[in-house]
Amino acid sequence: MVKPITVYHLPRSRSLRVLWLLEELNLSYNVESIDFIPGKFGGKNYTKIHPLNKVPAIKDGDMVMFESIAIMQYVLDKYADGKLSPSIEDPEYGPYLQWLHYGESTLAPVIATLMYQRHFFAADKRSKDIETWAEAELIKVFSMLETQLSDHDYILKSGFSAADISVGYCLLLARLAKAHAQITDRIEDYWDTLTDRSAWLAISKI
Repeated sequence: MVKPITVYHLPRSRSLRVLWLLEELNLSYNVESIDFIPGKFGGKNYTKIHPLNKVPAIKDGDMVMFESIAIMQYVLDKYADGKLSPSIEDPEYGPYLQWLHYGESTLAPVIATLMYQRHFFAADKRSKDIETWAEAELIKVFSMLETQLSDHDYILKSGFSAADISVGYCLLLARLAKAHAQITDRIEDYWDTLTDRSAWLAISKI
């Protein structure tokens, strides 16, 4: 019997991606909640798990790793048995990988810029020029997502995949960043579709 994976978790953080994936795959897991200590989440003990005191991290047996997308790929390769990702021979495999990483490499940095300008930086450290740039950039990266979604419910025509988890988490970040002016009706519909899934409803309460 496979032992549950331990997920080190902070609410509304990238650890939601990992929990969401595990729920979708119906895999057992334990949640280790991290103390919210700005600048050093989890305190000194957690530094042994993640030297930068960030989330997520997982422990699978004696193996510890961090980085949300890397964790997702690890879980998919080891435990998913072909679920939530196309096979390497599938024509959708390339687009799937592209959008799996689009969430963290393209969407997240722009949204994080908005969050820092609107929430995290002290008022005298904020830049209206940077905020304006991020708003315009978010319109562009959301436009690419809309084009990919086209008239189907999920990123891939074949249906829901781990790429939707990667990108979907960023839509939560966008809402937290109060980027409502940049969230189009199509993106909002996509968000509604994602958050209607039973796996999301389960992990959003953790």
